[in-house]
This record gives sequence, structure tokens and C-alpha cells, in this order.
Amino acid sequence: MNPTKTAADIPEEVKAQLEETLDDLVRGIRRPDKMKAACERMDRMREENRKLFGQQNIAVELIRETRDHP
Repeated sequence: MNPTKTAADIPEEVKAQLEETLDDLVRGIRRPDKMKAACERMDRMREENRKLFGQQNIAVELIRETRDHP
């Protein structure tokens, strides 16, 4: 992820999806089909990352680091 990207760098389609999702959130609308699709997409991405980088177990280390720093 490039931290120097701006909102102008986000594709219009992604912006429209985000706006729709935020509108649903504000109105309290839940869309099970979209939630299921998002979960499936995240599962695929997690598996792809696992294949690329192997099993990563860094959560405990990160939590400990945040406790050690004010």
C-alpha cells in the first residue's frame, strides 16, 4: 500500500461502492448478500497472502510492542 495516494487515486467504482456501503451503515441497513461476498473475498485474499508469504504469526508480538510504547 502506498501511503502517498490520495482520494483522487481511488477508482470511481470503488468510491461509489464505499459511499453506498456508508449510506447503508448510517441507515442501519444490512445486506447479507454483500456481507457474504465481502467475507468470501477476504478469505480468498487471506489465502493468497498465506501462499505468498507463508503462515505469519505476528499478532502477539505487535500487541506486546504497543504495550511497551506509550
